This record gives sequence, C-alpha cells and structure tokens, in this order.
Amino acid sequence: MSQFFKHLPMLAFALLISMSAHAGVGVKSYREWKTEKVTQASLRVNSVKAQLDKKTDPNLAMRSKTQIEGKSPVTEKLERTLRAEQYDLELAKDLSVTDYFVGYLTKVQDKKAAFQEVAGKLSPEEVAELMTAYANSVFGAHQSDLPTSANNLPKELK
Repeated sequence: MSQFFKHLPMLAFALLISMSAHAGVGVKSYREWKTEKVTQASLRVNSVKAQLDKKTDPNLAMRSKTQIEGKSPVTEKLERTLRAEQYDLELAKDLSVTDYFVGYLTKVQDKKAAFQEVAGKLSPEEVAELMTAYANSVFGAHQSDLPTSANNLPKELK
C-alpha cells in the first residue's frame, strides 16, 4: 500500500496532463511536452520496478528460496525491460526543443496555428536552439564549414 502512496503524486500529475490534452487546451509548450514525456517514461520505469519487487510479484513470493536464487525467465525479461525503460527515461530527460519541433509540432494538424501559438511560449534560449537546428538543416553544416562558393551569394540575397 505504501508503494501506491509513493507514486500518487506522479499519477495525479500524469492524469492532469492527460485531461488537459483532451480538453482542447491547445498546443503543449516545449516544457509541457518534455515534462509529459519524462513523466510517462518514469511511470513505466516504476511499473517495471514494482513488478520486480518480490512483495508485489505473487509468482516470486510463492517460490522457495532455492528457486529465487536462480533467476526465472520472467525475472530476466523484466530486468531487460527495466534497463530499456531506464534508457528511455534518460533519453526523455535529454529531449531538446528540436525534438519537440520534429516529434510533436510537425504532427499537429493545423501547423500554422500551432506554430503561432507556440511562438509566444518558447524562451529565447529555445528559439535560438530551434533557429540553429533550422539553419543547420537548411545549410547542411555550419556556415564556416560551407565551401567558399556557397558564401558567394548575389548582393540582393545577402
């Protein structure tokens, strides 16, 4: 029962995010999106950890001590799953504003309205990161890395 109360704040937060997403609140900000991704990954990690806990796994609780010493295939699978979920959690923690743009904003139906709404929600640092990613995707490299011929633009384009 203490496990339930331990995870209650995270569950409440995930529920709040889920409800606001379905209530037509609009486009999530970068911070909201990233927080949601981290929360979801964290909940998955905690779920697998709970399954590995002998107290919450009835199959392990019923086994004798000698059977537990050698890991069962189920336990090994849960441990692999836990490692994968922990890796996904670390990835979620490292999500950038570029990931937000590519992984979330470009999938919104009305992109123009979404971009306009989000434009006011981004911090100056987030805007700079997004502009850098855009410039790198357009030029394919940093300007100093481009060949000299690429820098010879007509005067009206400079």
